[in-house]
Amino acid sequence: MHHAVITQVDNPGPVALASKWRLTFIGMTGIGVAAFAAAVLSDPARAWHGYLVSYFMFLAFGIAGLFFVAINNATNAKWMIVIRRLAEGFTAYLPVALVLFVGVVLGMKHLYGWYDGATDMEPAKAKWLSPLWITVRGFVFLAVWVLFARVLVGWSVKQDASGDAKLSRKAINLSVVFLPIFAGTFTLAAFDWIMSLQYHFFSTMFGVYCFAGMFQSGLALLTIVFIRMKQPGGPLQAYATQSHVKDLGGLIFAFTVFMTYIGFSQFMLIWYANMPEETFYFMQRLDGGWQVLTVALPFFKFVVPFFGLLGQGQKKNETWLTIVCWTIIVGQFLDIYWMVMPTYSKTLVPIGWMEIGIWLGFAGIFGLAVSRFYARNSIMAARDPRILESVNWRMWE
Repeated sequence: MHHAVITQVDNPGPVALASKWRLTFIGMTGIGVAAFAAAVLSDPARAWHGYLVSYFMFLAFGIAGLFFVAINNATNAKWMIVIRRLAEGFTAYLPVALVLFVGVVLGMKHLYGWYDGATDMEPAKAKWLSPLWITVRGFVFLAVWVLFARVLVGWSVKQDASGDAKLSRKAINLSVVFLPIFAGTFTLAAFDWIMSLQYHFFSTMFGVYCFAGMFQSGLALLTIVFIRMKQPGGPLQAYATQSHVKDLGGLIFAFTVFMTYIGFSQFMLIWYANMPEETFYFMQRLDGGWQVLTVALPFFKFVVPFFGLLGQGQKKNETWLTIVCWTIIVGQFLDIYWMVMPTYSKTLVPIGWMEIGIWLGFAGIFGLAVSRFYARNSIMAARDPRILESVNWRMWE
């Protein structure tokens, strides 16, 4: 199929959020605040567990945006540039997440069995899992992510005005520095905030499992936003191609395989070693009704995205890809719920108004933060020196 080569890119400019959507996000935030307040009065422990589930989920979306930007820079992947500014918008939530971490700190006594000291903990682990050090580390991790995001996204936005190619080279170098730092900080954050909910359990693969779910779901949300921006009348209609859609589908497919490999490997190694300090984690989630979620998770996070995106045509079908992406996002919520809520109750806790209300609140805050970024900055990095190669990306058409 012949396509005209684009020789000049006009800056599409910022995209203001429609007032109805802004009001929707504000309403969702209000519902979330009210639901959380009512939940704290009704059942504080369940309220804080629900808070942690939604906090970690939306933090992961913000971090996924930052990781996507860093990967784009470090690999010099030109096809991603049309999409990159959308991912940069996700990072606008990270400063908000830094503030909302105060909620996790306030809820520690309801969340973590080690909060008041545990006599059955090794001395070294007791020192590591102390409220003070968990709090300090948490704020440090978040501050590091916010700092890198501010610099990388700041250079990208600055390039919109100056067109300075040196900013791209600086971003490449900084991204290469950021990636190993991110690997260490995110792994420790997953240990501190999620794995330590059951402080006897340990798995060296836990951080990688959380990372795989984080990026799989982050890619899914980014793809949904990109497809919407690509629609007729959308700001990226003139520059987004089916090849971009197909490659996003390919990335989701790849991380679906990676996530499944990590999840299965963690389970298989613990099952094979049969060590009580490891197996109890899965035994608890195979009993008391939690086995329903344990069986459902592979359907949402593997079966649908793997078989749903196995064919090349499926990856380019925008309607189908959107359905698959929403399935992954639901799966990610259920996965975090599966990791967090069994520490609240040994029997299955059906998702109720508390969890839904709190999730809506976080979704509203995330939507407001990201849409504010899109309304203040161009929706595409139009003066990136590689932008013409990106907008003419048509390998799969």
